Amino acid sequence: MSDEQSFRYLWEKMSLPPHPEATTIRPIHRTNAYISKNYDNSIGLFLRDVTDRLPKRSYKHLDIILKPYQNLSIPGSGNKTLNNCLILQADNEIKAPLLSLILDCLHDLEPTGKFTASNLITVLDDVEELMRKPKTPPTIEEVAGVWGELYVLRMLLNNSKTPLRQYEIVKGWEGETREKLDFRFLFAKQVLEIKSTMSNIRIHHLHGIEQVTIPPGFENGAMASLILETGQGSTNLMMVSSIVNCFKGSIKEKRKCSELLEKRMLLRGDACNDERFTFELAPNGLYFFDFENVPTPGEAEGVTPIEWLSDLTNSEAFTSSNTDTLISMITHSN
Repeated sequence: MSDEQSFRYLWEKMSLPPHPEATTIRPIHRTNAYISKNYDNSIGLFLRDVTDRLPKRSYKHLDIILKPYQNLSIPGSGNKTLNNCLILQADNEIKAPLLSLILDCLHDLEPTGKFTASNLITVLDDVEELMRKPKTPPTIEEVAGVWGELYVLRMLLNNSKTPLRQYEIVKGWEGETREKLDFRFLFAKQVLEIKSTMSNIRIHHLHGIEQVTIPPGFENGAMASLILETGQGSTNLMMVSSIVNCFKGSIKEKRKCSELLEKRMLLRGDACNDERFTFELAPNGLYFFDFENVPTPGEAEGVTPIEWLSDLTNSEAFTSSNTDTLISMITHSN
């Protein structure tokens, strides 16, 4: 969808209905979908011409039914009957960024815009897994890990010259679903993995060989190693605010980047909004390492390393010149 017809744009333009029994409806152009806003600001989604079977599912905060037809009153179009109508009704615990994420995932799954019941359930299953709240708040180590990602993201955005490149950089963080690698910049053929430590030694916990493997379609991979000091500096929520403030361009371009950032934060989890811990980068705290120079476990036949601690103390880091080249390659348009 174009920015003008994005879900968030439509949602913000939709007025609240005048009374509890009324609903505001708008079509999502070039799709078989309609969105609705209820009196309590809750969200609805209607899919017309759905012919496949609706799998049985039960989701928290969501109700889904399939009806032979549904009559709607659409401003500018009058009354309209939607045949074979799938109706998703969310309560007001579901916010606009989450449904925006669902619609983006639907577009990725079915680019034609003709969404099916199977498409919707596939996306909801994935999103439910991603959005499942942890039983306990994130640990300081988890919060520090996200702080490092936000620090690198802000650094790249501050070095970018155009709103379009800023959007592409935010888009490269985490992907549409949680990735093993933190950043994938297809336009630069570059991937980045970000690791943070609160120790003065560059020893990092890796969660799989994929975190230091260049995936198909990319040419270069690097790890950013950050040494953080705690008890002073910025919280993660403060980092997010500073990222929003660095967006360039028109109001529309800034809004587009902010909406994408919100969706990436949903994917990354609660640690993005943490206000309990503060961090700052230690002096000479950031170095980049080529994937080839990150220590990995020795290979053994029939054995795949799952997790390990990687000590970068004696590994060759990027020179200042190589670091500048890496950042420029990501932040500057060709």
